[in-house]
Amino acid sequence: MFEQRAAGGLQGLLRGQIQAGLAALQQGDAETARSVFTALLEANPRIAIAHVGLGRVFMIEGEHHKALEHFDVALSIKPDLAPAVLFSAEAREHLGETDAALVEYEEAVALDPSMGFAYLKMARLLKESGRGDEAMTVLRDAAARSPQDVGVRIMLAKAHGDAGDAARAEAEYKRVIDLKPDLWLAHYQLGLLHLKAQRFAEARSVLTDAALLAPDKPAVQQALGEAMAGLGQHAEAVQSYDEAGRLKPGNLRAAVKSARARSAMGQHREALDQLMTLGRVARRSGLVQKAMGDIYRDMGRPDEAAACYRALVLNAPELRNSAPDLAALADQEPPEGAEAIEAYAAALAEALAAHASTLAEKVRGNPSLVRDWIASRRDRATG
Repeated sequence: MFEQRAAGGLQGLLRGQIQAGLAALQQGDAETARSVFTALLEANPRIAIAHVGLGRVFMIEGEHHKALEHFDVALSIKPDLAPAVLFSAEAREHLGETDAALVEYEEAVALDPSMGFAYLKMARLLKESGRGDEAMTVLRDAAARSPQDVGVRIMLAKAHGDAGDAARAEAEYKRVIDLKPDLWLAHYQLGLLHLKAQRFAEARSVLTDAALLAPDKPAVQQALGEAMAGLGQHAEAVQSYDEAGRLKPGNLRAAVKSARARSAMGQHREALDQLMTLGRVARRSGLVQKAMGDIYRDMGRPDEAAACYRALVLNAPELRNSAPDLAALADQEPPEGAEAIEAYAAALAEALAAHASTLAEKVRGNPSLVRDWIASRRDRATG
């Protein structure tokens, strides 16, 4: 009897130590977790969950090869340990082993079908690999197995939206809101869906809810501003855009949208003054130059508008390469005479709009273009 109690006490102590290590991981305290799991493994190197815990410490520190070694050891001790398979897949994903990661995510789901996180990771990786149909299948399976998992349902809703099925996306977002009314992200994503469909009144309603639930989110305020602007409520739009800028200083897009809303109210000078307060580098950006050009046109100043549009093109080598006709137009010396310069500014504005429309169509047909563009800019910035 005494020996049984002693064994039970040791098991309880072991469970307590493991729980302490896992709690440290939850809190992001890698050092405490390392101490706990290292001590456990020094006492008994056959504790599979301790290898998983130590592997997660290495994941936090970005040492994915070392993490993978511990996950492999854990699986050699206990091959059906679903968390070990899941984190092994995540480590392989970080190491660029996409196919192996997908296999292990699938294994994790097979071992524990209720593991919603594994479905989400697998679906995201499939989507990033250009296998959107398979990602959709994974998400539908996950939703069928865990119908109350709001994370799965939000990702499924977004997948429907990305696939152009707005009705199913809307239904999924509304289902998430029914399940968890205080989840700001669901309100926000539904608002973005309404904005895309130009259903501005519905967008304003749901984004107002999102702003009440998450008053510290600049993206929510910015989206709410777009809904207000779409309804012609430009004063309210300015308030939302300016709040987005306050929450995220240096938010160039919010500043530009705020200026455009002021211009829509006839406050052209105030709009230009707002844009002129931006830094020199920001003012040279295409976003700002296009906005300033449009405002100058609204003011009846085609000469200044043309100068802004030309600067936009002259400062954008990628744009010049992809739109040679636009580049040729911008390279021309501005003509003299009121009517001629007005026609020239209008031609530049139309050419810029046509190029933006063409680019938007390309992106809709191949969303990976945006990811590639972002990656190329990041590589140039770091290289």
